[in-house]
Amino acid sequence: MKKLLTTAALAVAAVTLSASPASAVEIGNFYGSGIGPYPSDAIASAEKVARTFARNTGWLDSQCYVRSADPRSQMGYYSATVWLYCQR
Repeated sequence: MKKLLTTAALAVAAVTLSASPASAVEIGNFYGSGIGPYPSDAIASAEKVARTFARNTGWLDSQCYVRSADPRSQMGYYSATVWLYCQR
């Protein structure tokens, strides 16, 4: 019986030691759209909107980056959509 309890205690200790601590990572995705006379202006406008959404929910600029931007031509001006990816 003593040998069984010792084996069980060692098995529990092995499981406890092998378990890695959980690291919680929070991810946020924000989208913004904007317009401008040039593609870069439209992208900058859309990024500003997306960053405003992110800031309003507690994200810092340093925690977010532009994952993708999609500028499109619209009869004399450009529109863009920006995907902002945040992680902390």
